[in-house]
This record gives sequence, C-alpha cells and structure tokens, in this order.
Amino acid sequence: MADGQRAMTRTEKAEVEIAESAGKLSHGAKVKRGQLSAVQQGRYGTGPAPYGYRRGRDGEKPLIVDDREAEVVRVIFREYLQHRSTGKVVSFLHSRGIFTRKGNKWSRQAIAIVLSNRTYRGRVTYGDIETQGLHDPIIEPALFYKANALKERKKRHSSTDEEE
Repeated sequence: MADGQRAMTRTEKAEVEIAESAGKLSHGAKVKRGQLSAVQQGRYGTGPAPYGYRRGRDGEKPLIVDDREAEVVRVIFREYLQHRSTGKVVSFLHSRGIFTRKGNKWSRQAIAIVLSNRTYRGRVTYGDIETQGLHDPIIEPALFYKANALKERKKRHSSTDEEE
C-alpha cells in the first residue's frame, strides 16, 4: 500500500473490535480505527498528499488538485500508454526538465507508484477497503484501468520470459 501503510489482517481487526468492546484500545488500534473511519467517509488517510494534490485546509476537500503537478500525472499516464515503458516515461520527463515535488529526478519505481495509485481516479483505500474519495480525480477511470492492465500484461509477460 502507498504511504507505508499495510492492510489490517482479520486477526488485527478482531483484536480492535475486542479491545473496543472492553474499552481498552492501544494507540496503534486507535490509529487504525481512525484511518479506517477516514476512508469509510471518503477522506484521504495520513501522510503527505500524493503528487498532483495538496492537503486541503479546514472547510476544503481533504485533497485539492495541484494543477501543475496534476498535468504531470496526466502526462505520466499518457506517455506510459503510448510508449509502454516506465523507463521511457522517466526519459521523457527528464528531457522536459520535469522533476518530483522535492526537485529530484523521477525513477521507474516512482512512475510505477503513480500509475498504480487509485487516489488519482478519485478513490481512497485502507487495507482491502476502497471507497469513493471526497477529492476530485485527476485521471479518468478508463485511462487508469488501461494503464494498469498494460502494467499487469507486461508483468505477466516478463515473468513468463524468466521461466523459459
């Protein structure tokens, strides 16, 4: 999962429910409960906003589209679908002088993370729970699915090549 989060196991969920009923919640269980509640309400979880968004202030949506970064996200999806290569997307961005939010060069891994981040199609997730977010999507769902289907085909194809 993005932002270093991992899914709660069924055992952990059961432990949280038992602890809640006993009135004793550890700090970790309270954090998990809060993150789960936020996602169920369509709010983006903890951590920094994904590239293409900024955190909303009080009274705003939880995530606000950053127009300049959002255009880069759209370019990443378009270029990936056109060239079918995260490496070529990296080269394209660098040739245009486009860097990450922190001013670093893009990596193939960073591109792969952008391509698989469901936040860009307007969704929020925590573990195996996914809901419609309160934020505006940057990528149309069809474009998101097309890019991820290509990524999956390439992954299956490369793992098949390695086995041969």
